Amino acid sequence: MGFWKNIFSRSTKDNRDVDRPKRPFSFRANTLVNEDNAMQVAAFNRGLIYISSQIAKLPWDVKDADNKIIQGPISNLLNLAPNEEMNAFRFRLFLVQQAIINGNSYAEIERNTVGAPIALWPLSSSGMELLRTQSGKLVYKYQADQGDAVYLHPRDVFHLPNFHTRDGLVGQGIVAYGKDVLGIQIAADNMASGIFHNSGIPSGVLKHPGRLSDEAYKRLKDSWAEQQGGKRSGSTSVLEEGITYEPINFEPEALQFLQSRQFGVLEIARFLGVPPTKLFDVTAATYSNVENSNLEVATDTLDSWATNLEMEADVKILNNRYGGRFTDIDLYSIFRGDMQTRSNYFKAMIGIGAMTPNQIRAREGLPPYVEGDDYYIATNNLTPVDRITDLIDADITQKTKPQSTPEATPKKEADANAALTEAAITYLTKK
Repeated sequence: MGFWKNIFSRSTKDNRDVDRPKRPFSFRANTLVNEDNAMQVAAFNRGLIYISSQIAKLPWDVKDADNKIIQGPISNLLNLAPNEEMNAFRFRLFLVQQAIINGNSYAEIERNTVGAPIALWPLSSSGMELLRTQSGKLVYKYQADQGDAVYLHPRDVFHLPNFHTRDGLVGQGIVAYGKDVLGIQIAADNMASGIFHNSGIPSGVLKHPGRLSDEAYKRLKDSWAEQQGGKRSGSTSVLEEGITYEPINFEPEALQFLQSRQFGVLEIARFLGVPPTKLFDVTAATYSNVENSNLEVATDTLDSWATNLEMEADVKILNNRYGGRFTDIDLYSIFRGDMQTRSNYFKAMIGIGAMTPNQIRAREGLPPYVEGDDYYIATNNLTPVDRITDLIDADITQKTKPQSTPEATPKKEADANAALTEAAITYLTKK
C-alpha cells in the first residue's frame, strides 16, 4: 500500500488543474451534447444556477448534541472559506453544479498532523476514478492534466454524488443521461436561430413569365436583396419585365417546433426536480401555485441536496459525528414564506414557550435587546415562563378562597333610620 499518503497533508497540490477541457457525451438530434453547450440551453442553465445558488447561500452550522451552534475552525471551513482561494459560497456552487452536470463532485480534505481538517480543495470530476485494491478496499485515483496519478483514502475525499447512482457510489450526471432532451433543445434553438436570423422565413417568391438570362437573374437577385434584405425587409419594391410577387403562406403546424421548445422546458424541470416556474415558465402560473411551488422545491429538492452535503460532512469532516457533533444547513430562509406567514408562526412559537423574543429577532436579522431572552407562555397576557407557577398558584388560591358576604345587622339599619329621622325634624323646625 505504498501509494497512500505518507503524512497528513494535501496530495493534489501540484497536480490540480485549473480549467480542464470538457468531454463530449453523445450526439443527439445531430447535435453534440457536452457540458458547454448544455449550459447554453436557457432552461437548464437557469435550473442549475437556481438549485446551486439556493444551497450555497444558506448557513451551514456545526452543532453539538444539544443542538447548540459550535464556532470554530470547521465552522469557518463550511461557512466562510474552505481554502485560501475561494469562499464558501463559490465552493458550494462548484460542488452542486458539478454533481448535477457530471454526476459527481469531489474535494480533497487537507488535514494537519493530528488529522483535523484544515482545508477543502475542489477536484476535477473528469480526473477522478474509483478503484478497488486486491483486498476490496475503495481507492480514489486522481490524475490531472500533465500530472502523475495520486491515490487518496476515501476519508480524505469529500464526494458529493448525484441522486441517480448505479452502485450507490458513483452518481450519473444529467448531461449524460438527459442528452436526448438537451440535444433536442439545442437543435431547436439552432433551428429557431436559423429561421429568425435575417428574416430567414421566406415570405414569397418572384415569378417571371419567361426565362431570364444569367445577367438578368443576377441583377434581379441583387436588386431584391438590396431593397428587401436584412433590416429593409417589408419596404416597397419596384418590379419590371412582367415579374410578379407571390406570397408563401405557412400553416401554423409548420412552426410547431416552438411548442416543442416549451415542452423541453418542462422535461428539463423534471430532470432537475424543480417547478417550471423556477425556470421562468409562467404559462400556468398563478399567485397561489407559485407560492406553493416555493414550498415544493424547498421540501422536495433543496432539502435533499442539503442532506446530501450534511451527511458527507458528518462522516468525513466530523469523523462519524464524533462527540455528538453534526452539521446542519439551515433552510429557514427558504421555508419562511411571506410576512403574514412568518408573523403567525412566531406568535405560535412564542405562545408555547418554544422561542424567545431575541431568538425571533436573530431569525429576522435584528439585534437582541435586554431581557429579551425570557420565555413566555400565553395566558390572558404573556407571562415569563419562570413565573408561570406563581401565576397558576395565585389563580387557584383566588378560586378556592371562601367568598365573604356583607354583614347586615338590625342595629346598623336602626341607627341609619334614626339619623334620617333626626335630620328631617331639624330641617322642618328651621322652616
